Amino acid sequence: MKLYEPFQFLPAKECDELISYAKDKLVDGTTLGKNYSGRNNRVAWYHDSKYWAKWIGMFNSIDPVIDWIQTPQIAFYQPGEHYDWHVDTWPNFRTHIRHFTLTCELQSAPGGKLVLENKNFMLRQGQAIIFKPSDRHKAVSPTSGERISFTIWAMAKNTNKVDRS
Repeated sequence: MKLYEPFQFLPAKECDELISYAKDKLVDGTTLGKNYSGRNNRVAWYHDSKYWAKWIGMFNSIDPVIDWIQTPQIAFYQPGEHYDWHVDTWPNFRTHIRHFTLTCELQSAPGGKLVLENKNFMLRQGQAIIFKPSDRHKAVSPTSGERISFTIWAMAKNTNKVDRS
């Protein structure tokens, strides 16, 4: 698997299991406070760690600096729900940084897609794309139905950590 190239990540059964897991755990996806209008979808956090070691191993095969993953997110988008342009990077004072972002399509919907600045991805169920968290990207609202995505952030030690003391 290579960055920016879609690949089959999850079988349909696991996609359906993740959707079922999330349905009763949904919260407002706004991450930057009530006045942030860049995101208006719903999310759930995937706390079941039974697959985490497998996913860490997959990322580690791409770059051996990966040593854990942040709690994955399941995002739900109905028509009118979106997540505008953003990056997945954090301030440079943390001990670990997001090294890769993986977004997997659990359920596709017409018009709903992941967009990086130079590429559009309309993934099929179970397909994923891995990209650098510093890449600007957005989630486009579906025109009908409900798009559901699954995001994993692969973490690595921050070798450029800035001391805030």
